[in-house]
Amino acid sequence: MTEETTSQQLVKKATSEGAIPPPFLQLATQIKDEAGNKKGVQGTGPHKVKFISDKIVKGHDYKTKEERDEVEYVFEEEGLKKRYRVPVKNKNGELHYFVQRMAEAKAGEEIILEYKKKEGSFEGYIDFKRAIGSGEISIDKDEIPIINEEEETQENPF
Repeated sequence: MTEETTSQQLVKKATSEGAIPPPFLQLATQIKDEAGNKKGVQGTGPHKVKFISDKIVKGHDYKTKEERDEVEYVFEEEGLKKRYRVPVKNKNGELHYFVQRMAEAKAGEEIILEYKKKEGSFEGYIDFKRAIGSGEISIDKDEIPIINEEEETQENPF
């Protein structure tokens, strides 16, 4: 484990005292070519976080710049508080899938969040899993549906 720099210690202290807001949890990063043109996003891998709190805040749609209601989540990752925001409603006017998934979590619960690409698409989503013990995921084999090859299925990426 690496030692914290003075700057990291100062930011950690200022964040814990409420002098500055926590940094954002970065689940994906922008990919750019040599010329600096945007080429998509890439996930930063799974993040094991502790759910601390959530609240409604005002934000802006990054495409239209219009003001909108967002849910701001506060998580703790490796001892540091971090924020993550999603719009309350998706582009179809329905409750955002991430808000629905986070309604399943209790404050203080550890979860694993990871950006994943939708298969066959340029779009992505945030995968939500419950963390059990030392980061292992618990899957109840009785809950995995058995699908006959002859049945048609419609997959929901959320």
